[in-house]
Amino acid sequence: MKLQFKKNDLTNAINIVSKAVPSKTTMSILECILLDASNGKIQLIGNDTEFGIETVCDGTIVEPGKVALETKIFSEIIRRLPETQDMEVTIETDSRNNTVITCENSVFKIAGRDGNEFTALPKIDKTQSISLSQFTLKQVISQTIFSIALNDSNKKMTGELFEIKDDVLTVTSLDGHRISIRQVKLNKSYDAAKAIVPGKALNELVKILNGGVYDEVIVYFSRNHIMFEFNDTLVVTRLIDGEYFHVAQMLSEDYETKILVNRKNLLDCLDRSTIFVRDNDKQPLVLKIEENVMGLKINTDLGTMDAEVAIKKIGNDLMIGFNPKFLVDALRNIEDEEIAIYMSIPRSPCFIRDDDKTYNYMILPVNFNSDTV
Repeated sequence: MKLQFKKNDLTNAINIVSKAVPSKTTMSILECILLDASNGKIQLIGNDTEFGIETVCDGTIVEPGKVALETKIFSEIIRRLPETQDMEVTIETDSRNNTVITCENSVFKIAGRDGNEFTALPKIDKTQSISLSQFTLKQVISQTIFSIALNDSNKKMTGELFEIKDDVLTVTSLDGHRISIRQVKLNKSYDAAKAIVPGKALNELVKILNGGVYDEVIVYFSRNHIMFEFNDTLVVTRLIDGEYFHVAQMLSEDYETKILVNRKNLLDCLDRSTIFVRDNDKQPLVLKIEENVMGLKINTDLGTMDAEVAIKKIGNDLMIGFNPKFLVDALRNIEDEEIAIYMSIPRSPCFIRDDDKTYNYMILPVNFNSDTV
């Protein structure tokens, strides 16, 4: 095999597929990136058997073939090559997969692996799919992914539910303390579909979705996998098995207190309160809601903060406590200038949602000692 590339093209392709290369594995072949130039185009593939990425890289095929190269050393060689514009890189292998990488006056020799040993990406049934803009998909994932669980004590909490109903895509995540829901309108109606997509794959997908509102991504749903296709790149991941939580039963339209507040003013105040919160600190931020004003108070070993924010209140006065970081996460992912927060009693969750339900964030309260407030 003999291939020629522009350095920047090869670097970009390596950066994309290396996101699917596992850091630890008992199968050493999976620590490699596959270069496959056996089908008239140059494909780079990373795959950990649960999650895989394939992308097409611009280049010239002088002699076709395929080889698997250890990701760390291969990527480091290419990354450290000169930054001269239009720098050309040649990769050549012999019958034993010994690989020579040449660039200007630099020559590197590394051991390759038989490309046929590499685990191919699963073949996905393309009969059921939706299309939307890369910008929209990246946005809806980013606006919900922060509330997945980071451990796998409950596997379903480590993923997000993608649900299609008619012309609406709903993305839902929860971690036992909060729920994040986003809805986006699609360009047409589609057959109903559901999939619990691992958060790990979605986090990596967001990093390589760089298109705008006019750049399309096609999402294919199959029984065990979901695939995202865009910009000559395929991202495939195995789905999380099982039925997702019945989130609709956890949501409520009832409230006894509703406040309207400037999102930025409240977010700035909440952000300042997190100065006094350690990761394992259970001391809540207490909200004291009265006519036209909401007091915010936090008291921890690190210090205290008292502040007030102007509000419009509908309903009852209320004192309720929250983990301020959960409120910050929600507000950072809302664009509205003014937001509505719905509450009932100190032991019931609050809901931050708009009238059209394009977003709905539920946050459970934290108990506090009212005598110390």
